[in-house]
Amino acid sequence: MTTPKFAVHMACFFLLTGLSPMAQAASLSLEQPLFIFALILAMIVFAGSILALVFHNAEAFSFRKLYSMLTNLPIATLIVSSKDGKLMYGNKASRELLGIRKVGSSYFYPPEVEAQMICDVLRPHTSLLSFKSWKEELQFSGKHPLSVLVSGQYVRYKWQPAWLLFISPANEASQPDTTSQRDHRVLQGVLNSLSELVYFQDKSGKVMGTNKAYDRFWRDRESEGLIDNIEVSSKNNSTHTWTTSPDGASRLLETNKTALIGDFGEILGSLSISHDVTDWHEMQESLKQEIEKREITEQALAHRNNLLDTILSASQDPIGLYNEHWVYVGCNEPFARALGHTQESLLGKKASDVIDPDKWKEFKKVNEQVIKEGVTVKTEDYVILPDGEPIWYEVATSPYRDPIEGTAGVLVMGRDITERKHAQQQLADAIMELQELSFIDSLTKVANRRSFDEHLRKMWHSHIREQKSLTLILCDIDNFKAYNDNYGHQQGDRALLDVAKTLSQVIKRETDEVARYGGEEFAFLLPCTNLDGGQIVARNIHRYVAQAAIEHAYSEVKDVLTVSLGVATVTPVPNQDYGELVRMADIALYKAKASGRNCTMVMSDNHDF
Repeated sequence: MTTPKFAVHMACFFLLTGLSPMAQAASLSLEQPLFIFALILAMIVFAGSILALVFHNAEAFSFRKLYSMLTNLPIATLIVSSKDGKLMYGNKASRELLGIRKVGSSYFYPPEVEAQMICDVLRPHTSLLSFKSWKEELQFSGKHPLSVLVSGQYVRYKWQPAWLLFISPANEASQPDTTSQRDHRVLQGVLNSLSELVYFQDKSGKVMGTNKAYDRFWRDRESEGLIDNIEVSSKNNSTHTWTTSPDGASRLLETNKTALIGDFGEILGSLSISHDVTDWHEMQESLKQEIEKREITEQALAHRNNLLDTILSASQDPIGLYNEHWVYVGCNEPFARALGHTQESLLGKKASDVIDPDKWKEFKKVNEQVIKEGVTVKTEDYVILPDGEPIWYEVATSPYRDPIEGTAGVLVMGRDITERKHAQQQLADAIMELQELSFIDSLTKVANRRSFDEHLRKMWHSHIREQKSLTLILCDIDNFKAYNDNYGHQQGDRALLDVAKTLSQVIKRETDEVARYGGEEFAFLLPCTNLDGGQIVARNIHRYVAQAAIEHAYSEVKDVLTVSLGVATVTPVPNQDYGELVRMADIALYKAKASGRNCTMVMSDNHDF
């Protein structure tokens, strides 16, 4: 809003500059006080409005309007920097009178005038805030000197100290009537261009003038627009009043009433300017309601957060929340501890900076699925706490949406399933042990007949598919009945265990298997092995058993344990039974025994030996 003191100051300044000599030269008689007073008030309103636009009331006018009005002033008007005399603005009248040039948004003096010359002109007035009717002669090349009257006011323009200068020819008073009338029309046009409702009164309260906006708004009810409850003083006073516009709509007017001060400080009357602030008021009310809603929402949010904190603190299971940017926004201590943090240190960190990179890749895929599809996904995670305690968690990852901001996020809830995992492991170990017992011979600790049959069946089908040779060796301990009869069954069991250990050392491949076939018989199953390979293994069996040197004084062959071997090799074909391989190995073993024992006989699907 315009400062009254400053507006009056500038009104007086206008009267003392180029406009004052014009009024004096008009030879207006004292019998025309109303016109003079109206002209003075109009000039005050005009000057106050312009300066208010520049410095105090940017909401009422734009700089474009200000420049438009200054440009059309009939008086040469300049704004120059008080620091270096640089030209900051010049209107059309200044271009015609002084030859000021405008290039783009910049202004330039004519070639004959330098900024330093302007500084010299203004130097005598540096200690003043204004000066009036200072006569100067400007010399232009090829022209007669131009005698001008310069009046100035110290102002701030674009936040820089500057002089607002008004320059008129010194002989302008020779045409008083035409200029005065023209100035009056300009001032009245300025008032009528204002969208604000303007009226001015004398000291008695009599309306001395209005603008068109006032007349349009208060047509046929002018008295309603007069505000009498504001004290007229040198200070700016304002009030708000609800009224009705010509179209019947309710409007809120903010009226500012300013005293008009004469040259000697006397109050001449008052200037009232009304602004329509209905939209501003409605915006304020809307903002107030929005603030109240926000406060209610924040209270609800605070209550919800307190409830959430209570739930998080009460839960012994890990609970954590992070937003769509994977930043932790909430958690309890068990959750933070599982990640090697405290609750305070974890909040605000990104999950990718906390979780192991390999794990985070897996977790991120799950989290993206949860947010995208809106489903809950359960996984299991193994964690070793900072104190070294291992824990298994069942992790439920669920989507959530912030009710205030509407952002998506992920809720992670863990449940300690360590005991369940231990029980599952114990059960798995027991099952494995039972499976081992069911496939391992209890005496010799090598595979039993059941394991051998299962392994032979699988190998048979795979060898049919791959058309590879499969070799079976049946091994029988020579004269073992005599061993049992003379050494006893306990010693016989120890001998079987020693033989089994010796035979286990013969096989080198993981796919080979040695099994107790029954009684004192053992079987070797050699996948992907031809007859030559089977014979090599048979020779190693004889060598290892001989090196074991298990005493057998009642053997018909030697004084140590010996074995007889039957080797059979086939390349199985579809519809052929694997019993054929066993039958061939059994025949070969029978021939070995018939040949004096402690030897090897072989058979294949191509040859008989």
